[in-house]
Amino acid sequence: MLTYSSLSRENIKEATALVRFVFPNDSEGQDSPEEAYKASLDKEGHQDFITRHNIKTLEYFVVKNTPSEKIIGVTGWYTEATNEKDVVWLGWYCLHPDERGKGLGREILGWTISEVKMRGYKVMKLYTSEDPNEATAQILYEKMGFKLTREETREGERFKVLFRERLL
Repeated sequence: MLTYSSLSRENIKEATALVRFVFPNDSEGQDSPEEAYKASLDKEGHQDFITRHNIKTLEYFVVKNTPSEKIIGVTGWYTEATNEKDVVWLGWYCLHPDERGKGLGREILGWTISEVKMRGYKVMKLYTSEDPNEATAQILYEKMGFKLTREETREGERFKVLFRERLL
């Protein structure tokens, strides 16, 4: 059984370590999960991050496997300070590789979708990449109704960035 709890100062290190393990190529620098997590806990203290990413709201959760109480996943969302008030973005969503193939990724993403729907959002967007390490996630996103809307080649990036969205 999975339990969900808000990211906190007590679990931020374990959550960050998990995301760095799952996304070794995407977890450094100014856009690291650690910076996003810190900003979610202290928006005023990380105003540079909030401003740079045009963020209005930011919220993260850790997912634990009840028997072990070990963090096996992370999920969250953010909104941008734009006129798209009904749009929410999935942020730093992942599941430990040892836990894959059990339906847990689908369960966590389903929980996340339910939570943002309850908050009144109408569209969920996400971005990912063509990195082969994210190939399984692409299949899950398709099955969960996230349609590919755009591809982008960014300077200095090894893989194309893929943008997806679904109606809630």
